[in-house]
Amino acid sequence: MSLTLKHTLFALILTGSFYACKQEAKTEKIAEETGQVPVAGLLKSRYTIGDSLQIGFAGTVTDLQVNINGENTVHTLKGTDSAAVAFGMNKTGWHQLAVSGKAKGVAFADTLRFEMVSDIVPGEMKYTVISNFPHLPTSFTEGLEFHKGELYEGTGENGKSQLLKIDPKTGAALKSVNLDQQYFGEGITIVNDKIYQLTWQSGVCFRYNMDFTLDKTFTYYFQGWGLTHKDTTLMTSDGSNKIHFYNTEYEKTGDLEVYDQHGPVRNINELEYVNGYIYANIFESTKIIRIDAVTGKVVAAMDMQGMVPANVDARRDVLNGIAYHPSEKLFYLTGKNWPLMFKVKINDQTTGSRVAKK
Repeated sequence: MSLTLKHTLFALILTGSFYACKQEAKTEKIAEETGQVPVAGLLKSRYTIGDSLQIGFAGTVTDLQVNINGENTVHTLKGTDSAAVAFGMNKTGWHQLAVSGKAKGVAFADTLRFEMVSDIVPGEMKYTVISNFPHLPTSFTEGLEFHKGELYEGTGENGKSQLLKIDPKTGAALKSVNLDQQYFGEGITIVNDKIYQLTWQSGVCFRYNMDFTLDKTFTYYFQGWGLTHKDTTLMTSDGSNKIHFYNTEYEKTGDLEVYDQHGPVRNINELEYVNGYIYANIFESTKIIRIDAVTGKVVAAMDMQGMVPANVDARRDVLNGIAYHPSEKLFYLTGKNWPLMFKVKINDQTTGSRVAKK
């Protein structure tokens, strides 16, 4: 998936007053390590999308050029110690800013990093439980997905991990395959009639044929948690605030950093992609969030506490399992070792509101 800059406008305010006292120690350290004193620097490292990003200089600069994340130069100035530069930015997370030009006639090029948090206050999603069905209480659910109207589930725990095809009305396993003792199964997804299943700490993804015979294995270098897809792009979580993108041969194509208005949203677990958004369980909580799959912004959230079955160990047997049935336009939700699965209608029109400007 190509993740491109969008069209929210904000400005770079360039000033000659950067080297205040609090910056001097950092500047001296960089000079000691590299032998070069930075000309440009950020007054702070975290901003909200839509804010002015402030850069300061050690003195007057000429022939100034600025670009972000290796994209095209967004502004060029002949000579200035103050300017406002506008460009599009709508993606949360850490970004790289390259600033170059001349200071006292000597060329310089500084690379700066800054963090963008969401400009959206997540809205509250509402849900209605339509019905519930039995779910195998022995299934430590890690992944759940519909494919061509049939329900598939991936389960975890060493020695108990499985890939299953489930009858959603009875909860019975129609087909299953066991993972070896060494593997702790995680999220699943199905692309081009191939089933992908992650493992937690082994760095192995299994790809199966639809008859559950093993087709291929892939390796990756982070923990495997949740898994979903858009078209032929696999989307995986690792328990942080990052979602990694891969093609069907498990070659990395990009990533997404998930933020709300306060900062990074961590513990992202089971995933389900639906119509431009990623629905995600937050580990060790009863919360589901909706993430803009292009920008990384959390646009809505809901608390499913009222759906947790009685006699479930809420600390261990957490909500984990989101499957969308496209023809029904309903979600099927469950948890680890839950005795029930719920068919739920979610208000998917909630998109949150803009952060109030100070």
